[in-house]
Amino acid sequence: MIKWIFEDKHFGKISELVNVVSPSMEERNMALYLRNEWLKNGAEVKSDVMGNVYATMNNDDTIHIGLIAHMDTTCIQITKILSNGLLQFRSIGLRPHLLLGQNMKILSSKGIIQGAIGFDPTSQYGQPKGLVDDDLWLDIGSSNYEETSSKVEIGDLAVLTPQISKIGDEVIYGTGIDDRAGLFILNECLKLFKETAPSVCLHCIGTTQEEVGLRGAGVIAAQCKLDVCFVVDVDFATDTLTPHENQMGALYLGKGVGMHIKSDNNPVLRKLVCDVAEKNNIPYQKSLGRFVYGGTDATAIQLQGGGVATLNINIPCRYMHSPVEFCHQKDIESAINIIMYSIQEIADKRINKFNPL
Repeated sequence: MIKWIFEDKHFGKISELVNVVSPSMEERNMALYLRNEWLKNGAEVKSDVMGNVYATMNNDDTIHIGLIAHMDTTCIQITKILSNGLLQFRSIGLRPHLLLGQNMKILSSKGIIQGAIGFDPTSQYGQPKGLVDDDLWLDIGSSNYEETSSKVEIGDLAVLTPQISKIGDEVIYGTGIDDRAGLFILNECLKLFKETAPSVCLHCIGTTQEEVGLRGAGVIAAQCKLDVCFVVDVDFATDTLTPHENQMGALYLGKGVGMHIKSDNNPVLRKLVCDVAEKNNIPYQKSLGRFVYGGTDATAIQLQGGGVATLNINIPCRYMHSPVEFCHQKDIESAINIIMYSIQEIADKRINKFNPL
């Protein structure tokens, strides 16, 4: 198998994903985007009542491998329209002090409405620390309740206006890298699976509502029975001025994906994947992760049915849940190669048992 290499054209595909507006609880735009991409590659595509979207290839095989990334992003939700036309909101995964002055896109029944986060620069709350949602508002440029309510409704969701760029040759930064990086990896793995045709069944799954409690992942077992599931998501990089290596272990940009020792990573599958990586000179990092109990879709999937052998493929990410999430092309390469070489290993040796005993 030839190793996958990040090329200039791939930045364009990540940019496409970043520019799809799909906040938690309203992921339909991304589901439609993925559906079209997957149909181009000859996959069988379906969805479920939670809005998850599935692409299946080689469904007749007896070994079923899942490859999962979540479609939703952090966002805010409109809670009140004021008489002066301003909007109050609650945050869904976005810290208030990171929202000051940010451009936002509201997903409304009238289409996408542009706005910005306002605040009082003359008060103590003009300082980043100590902010709460009630100190901020969303401004769409209107001057009264009637004008605003003709465009926006209570409950509408808004995301940071999508942006993506590069620093140097290999570092990518912008909004929604969590988990557009994971979705990009799914798409590339699906293409490679079609080309290499390993003797297993592959299910690529875009999940909903990960940021509000791993809710979409909770129904996957009812749709497809998985022997193995790779969950591709970002995790906190520790190579900044606020490291937590004493609790989380080291996870640096550009050094390969993280292979964490924690509760939602099956130890047998983890050893298999690490052995494959070492045998094929694919970089990865041994680490721990922030939460020993999990925290990604793997946590929900692992306990379904009779149990699923799950493994997180962790992309190091600086400044998660902010307007400037950083990731590295080398880590995307690491993820795709580790996944595809591991799938080939499972196919060649017909491995479908991951019981630690």
